[in-house]
Amino acid sequence: MSNYFGSAVPYLLIGVIVYLIFRALIWIMYYRGQMRVPILHEAGFLLLAFWLLTLFSSSVTPTLEFSIKPTFPGTDLIPVKGMIDLASAQGFGAVLGAVFKFVPLGFLIPFLFRRYRHFTKVLALCGGIALFIEIFQLFLQTVDCRLDDVILALLGTFIGYFLFCLLCRYFREAERMGTVKRSRRHSVPFPVRMELEFLVLLMLLCVIGRGTQLEAARVREVKAAQEKQAAEEAAAAQAAAEAEAQRLAEEEAKKLKTSESMPELSIEAGAACLFSIDDDLILYEKNGTEQVTPASTTKLMTALTVLRYCSLDETMTAGEEINLISEGASTASLKVGTSGKVETFLGAMLVPSGNDAAYALANYTGHKILGNDEASVADAIEAFMGAVGDMAAELNLENSNFETPDGDQSDGQYTTARDMVRIARACMENEAIMRLCGASTYRALFDNMDVTYRNTNLLIQPSDDNYYEGATGMKTGSYNDVKCLVASAEIGGKRYVAAVMEDSDAGRYTDAKTLFDYVAGEAGADTASVDTSGETSGEGESAEE
Repeated sequence: MSNYFGSAVPYLLIGVIVYLIFRALIWIMYYRGQMRVPILHEAGFLLLAFWLLTLFSSSVTPTLEFSIKPTFPGTDLIPVKGMIDLASAQGFGAVLGAVFKFVPLGFLIPFLFRRYRHFTKVLALCGGIALFIEIFQLFLQTVDCRLDDVILALLGTFIGYFLFCLLCRYFREAERMGTVKRSRRHSVPFPVRMELEFLVLLMLLCVIGRGTQLEAARVREVKAAQEKQAAEEAAAAQAAAEAEAQRLAEEEAKKLKTSESMPELSIEAGAACLFSIDDDLILYEKNGTEQVTPASTTKLMTALTVLRYCSLDETMTAGEEINLISEGASTASLKVGTSGKVETFLGAMLVPSGNDAAYALANYTGHKILGNDEASVADAIEAFMGAVGDMAAELNLENSNFETPDGDQSDGQYTTARDMVRIARACMENEAIMRLCGASTYRALFDNMDVTYRNTNLLIQPSDDNYYEGATGMKTGSYNDVKCLVASAEIGGKRYVAAVMEDSDAGRYTDAKTLFDYVAGEAGADTASVDTSGETSGEGESAEE
């Protein structure tokens, strides 16, 4: 019943105002007609007004989603069935509540109005109200119309009238306690004679009027909420579209632009890529996206990762990790306990391609990444290679995976000529890496060892037949008979990178020279135009290693 009485709260103010105005007018007529109004009549009339307001606000208010189209499918005209359905759905208390709604009307109407002392009149009035409610509910979307509600209303009216009769039987004065005493010298004005009917009509109009206002406000709020939601969805869709466009633009920007026309060059390497750093353009490519063996060119990624976490002047010491290198691998002649600056170890890794220096750097950097000096060598190396993977993602490597810091081959380690160009491009932005890679010899001053290394890259050895004027670095690689070279050069004031993979020992230098000679021959000319459609190549991508 709390919900029943609570439904009247939004209508109380308008109900009180209308009631006071109505009672004021009626009281004027009472006064002119010299009628005596008992206090019980006024109290009972007020209670009757409140009860009618509550009854209508819970059953015929437009806030229950009024519709011009009647909802016949929700109508139940089978007697008793509606009561059973109501009891099974909401409990037997709901049936008693439907009866109780009309008990006060059956009691108050005959108590306040002498002309409604006949049971048939009371039953007709209350039954008419109940029938009107059920007809009105045909147009309410959230309420089911049931014939049993009329029957329950008549039952409640009978109970109320029975209680009134019972009161009058044992207390005869009750018949006169609530009725107005009229003067025989004056006729009763029509509004006074019909004040009950006026009260029913006014309370009904209050509920319908206020309900219409509330429903209109609700509809406006729903519409505003829908418009707001639509605007938010549109804004979200636009933001998503803009984000997608930005993502596509970023993806497009990450791609290496390719020359529309490429020269016919005699290249022995299985895969090769010539890239102009300053023009941001691939000038030549052969199987640039096929998986190849990176070998010691992996050390370029190791160097980039080390310098992400370490400064050049930090002091470190080689440990047992240097014994992880493969038998016969190239070394920098380090021993357990060799100590020196990070820069010195980088020189020992990049110049003579020392695998032991690569592991020493990976172990030292891995402990820094973990923030735990007590971590095992295996955990430190694993952490370092995880950082190498992060670096690969930042460099937008598309088809590379590095599993060892020295490039010693494993089944899951691979790269492409294009990805090696991306790595070389990042290295060329690092002054320390280029200084070390570009040195024909490097004197490594460890704390307990002084050794001079010779660069394995013969392009920068003036005394070698493979020397190339303008070469600036950068790293060789070797795995059994498979050789590779990532070379950099400055020609005609511009910087170039050549990645020569899956080659022979002599062929990697010959191929690198061929690529750089092509650039030198085209220096000063417009060598290529940019294909703005993205990163395309005449060579297909292969899954073979």
